[in-house]
Amino acid sequence: MIKSLFSIFRDSPNSFEGQEKDEEVILLLRRHPFTVLLSLTLFSLACFVPIVVGVVFWSYLSTHGWLNLYFFVSNVWLLSFWLAIFHSLTMYTLNTVIITNRRIIDSDQHGFFNRQIAELHSHRIQDISIHTNGLIETMLKFGDVTVQTAASEKQFTFHQIPRPDRVKDVIMQIARSRDSGVKTMVQ
Repeated sequence: MIKSLFSIFRDSPNSFEGQEKDEEVILLLRRHPFTVLLSLTLFSLACFVPIVVGVVFWSYLSTHGWLNLYFFVSNVWLLSFWLAIFHSLTMYTLNTVIITNRRIIDSDQHGFFNRQIAELHSHRIQDISIHTNGLIETMLKFGDVTVQTAASEKQFTFHQIPRPDRVKDVIMQIARSRDSGVKTMVQ
């Protein structure tokens, strides 16, 4: 137990649980930082609401003896936003896409105790498309990457990934090198 706990300090940042032998991590992707910074900014601004209410209504609250109620409601308000900030940062950190020389692993965290992991081997890649929507995504260079897989399998969509054109090129290069490696092994 303790040995596995301390393994986080020894393991390379280029490794992950379930990594196959001779598999190399090429890219570790998360959503663009702008997406989490936007929500954190909104949460931070909402934290000022109790302060503004206290300044504006201080004399009214103190004359009617409602200061204790005001402090209680303010603390509950601030605690709920601290929890929302923690949730946003946790979801940002745990939603990852790992691109290796053999496969793509998409780890989607939908809640604190709800994770979905999907895996796509590089020889199943059929097509890749990118979608950039709007001025902010165009200026900050982030968007969605969709990887179409073979026949009956689903498509993988990675939302708000930084530099989707570069990611597309890397995935295509892996798929081509994997296909050429398979062809030379068959011949």
